[in-house]
Amino acid sequence: MKEFIIFLPLAALYLAFKSTLFASVPMPDLPLIIVFYSAYRKTSIEGVILAFILGYMDDVMSGGIIGASSFSLIIVYMAVRLIALKVHFSTVATRAGGAASAALLKGVLIGMVLRSAGIHVSFLGNVLLITAATGVFAPAFITLFTRLINLVSPAAFKDSAH
Repeated sequence: MKEFIIFLPLAALYLAFKSTLFASVPMPDLPLIIVFYSAYRKTSIEGVILAFILGYMDDVMSGGIIGASSFSLIIVYMAVRLIALKVHFSTVATRAGGAASAALLKGVLIGMVLRSAGIHVSFLGNVLLITAATGVFAPAFITLFTRLINLVSPAAFKDSAH
């Protein structure tokens, strides 16, 4: 539950800036990094719900097809969760590579949804730029998320949060 308190306002603020001031700038995909972080930390229904809510917020604020980001973030959550059973995302390189791969997967999934809806958009260059930006900034954001969660966690439960 503490993740919702931190991540939802942070994502809403990010999406508001992304859809207004920085609409034409390829920025790292913060909702995807949040879902990636939630997925490799622990398995929970809260993570799937968080992925859905963040995807829905992304669709509403960006003006995309409602459900496209929700669908893709839920698939990304499940994929990262399965990979996290074998791979420990504990180094900067694994976090950057994992987040970049997840961003690429999200881009491909959203592209498939757009194509199935009859919308033909050339977005490959934009997806690759967002993938690169997400991979570069993911380790810093993940470190920030860990610190924020440690701030809101009671001292007795800090060991169980990881």
